[in-house]
Amino acid sequence: MHQICRRENCLTSSGRPCLFGYMSQNRSICVYCGSQSGNDPKFQHAARALGNSIASHGLRTVYGGGTSGLMGAVAEAAIAGNGLVTGIIPDFLQSREAANANRLSFDELVVTGDMHERKHAMFEKSGAFVAMPGGIGTLEEIIEIMTWSQLGRHRRPMVLANISGFWDPLLELLNHMGTTGFLHSAHLARPLVVADPEKIVPTIIAEWDAGGTDAGDPEVIDKM
Repeated sequence: MHQICRRENCLTSSGRPCLFGYMSQNRSICVYCGSQSGNDPKFQHAARALGNSIASHGLRTVYGGGTSGLMGAVAEAAIAGNGLVTGIIPDFLQSREAANANRLSFDELVVTGDMHERKHAMFEKSGAFVAMPGGIGTLEEIIEIMTWSQLGRHRRPMVLANISGFWDPLLELLNHMGTTGFLHSAHLARPLVVADPEKIVPTIIAEWDAGGTDAGDPEVIDKM
């Protein structure tokens, strides 16, 4: 895993420079979202509002490193708001972004060997998780985070940004799983649901202040 960082005298456990390392109370927000914009202008607006909100609250945005769609919108807004942004992207996808390499300027870029390593890095660097509208990849990412929570591997806030009711079908499915007896410890897997993008960050901060900043066991994280 290769990291590009610009902070001096900060090293990862492997000795490589790193902008921000592992913190027991990590106040960075991981945003999962689509590499497409979708067909509702509200999605793009919400992505920009979220990126700006994270920056204005002095928090770091961690995301999948893409430059198009909602991914690009979140990062662009965070950067425009003078926020810190970590892009985490697998090597095989980085080549696809080469044409847009100058479009965004992260203060940290992490290039991983594969998708699994990417998810591990995003989890390790984040203190909360937000799922914006997106496709199968976005769904898979937030479901895995919910699964780890259900298994007791973390207690970090998880938010479904329910823009224009996008996540309503998933919420119905989760309810169905519960009522049919297949969702044990449902309270641990239940994400927060926030429809207004401006309220997502305040909701996360309130959860952190209530104690939801557990970073998990590093040994467990390494096995994920």
